Amino acid sequence: MNTIESSFKKAELISDNKIFIPKDIKLPYPLSKSASGPSSGLLSIAVSFENKNIKLTVTKDQNQSFALKKENDNFQILKDGKIFLKNVEILPILFHAPNQAFLNIEDRCIYNCAFCHLSQQEFLKEYDEEKFFNLILKVSHRQDFKAIAITSGVYPDYSKFIKKICNIVKKIRQNFSNIPIGVETCISKQNEILMLKKAGVDEIKINIQNPEIELFNKICPDFDYDNIFKNLSEAVKIFGKGNVTSNIIYGLGESDESVKKTIERLAKIGVVPTLRKIRINNFIKQKLEEVTTNKIYDVSTDRILKIAYEHKKILEKYGLTTKSFKTMCHRCGCCDIVPFWDI
Repeated sequence: MNTIESSFKKAELISDNKIFIPKDIKLPYPLSKSASGPSSGLLSIAVSFENKNIKLTVTKDQNQSFALKKENDNFQILKDGKIFLKNVEILPILFHAPNQAFLNIEDRCIYNCAFCHLSQQEFLKEYDEEKFFNLILKVSHRQDFKAIAITSGVYPDYSKFIKKICNIVKKIRQNFSNIPIGVETCISKQNEILMLKKAGVDEIKINIQNPEIELFNKICPDFDYDNIFKNLSEAVKIFGKGNVTSNIIYGLGESDESVKKTIERLAKIGVVPTLRKIRINNFIKQKLEEVTTNKIYDVSTDRILKIAYEHKKILEKYGLTTKSFKTMCHRCGCCDIVPFWDI
């Protein structure tokens, strides 16, 4: 299978995002239940083929297009009953991602962005620094323990939220001096970026979320679009080019041209964007359609690939690469077509 064909197959899987696993299949690793990200609160499985990683939501619907099959000791993925992929490897997940302890330390949030996947897990109701550190300690002996990433809802306010992240990062850094640490966070003031760097963070993600300011203001009404760009620019000064990223979520009614322009605007200041197809359940879909007044459709395989190739072209223009990252989404590669890894 060549790169173009395998990339198309990964984009097909991203577009659909679901897989049926028959009960009689014995998996080498347990399914994952994420507390953050596109699969938040849902069971999912991470697989690899042709050096491409993908994480899929597990469904009980036997009529789902994609299904896992075990043939002797090998796994395959079927599409509508026919072999779609051979030689599929099931990946172990540390927390949320292969090779990373990617932890959400707070699912409560003072904001109410329309696309947000908050899982409301009992485990997260009361923050306990020792509890999260012990989780990291528990997996630190594993060979696939290669990075740590932390995300969090903003609660009870910005000041306490940032201090909470800084405290756990400091504790991690004191015990794991060489492990890469990435943080995905909201920023209210630029001095918070420096606080995170001093605490021991290596890479940072500050999300712009949507390429069109009009949509952004409807989806994330409590945030300042221009201020996020200012914070990203400051983050590049503090963390360096190639160590700062930002989610651009598409599939909400924005144009391809606006996606392209936003990728370029970020790349121009040294930020390596993460392009993320919107993943939604029926409740969030209804919520998004109400606030945006747009009909939310599934994103096609062709559009996923078209945007990914534009993404790569712009990164090359500004001398940036996703391969500079050791943590978070670019290194994981499970949810997106990642330039330089997948195409």
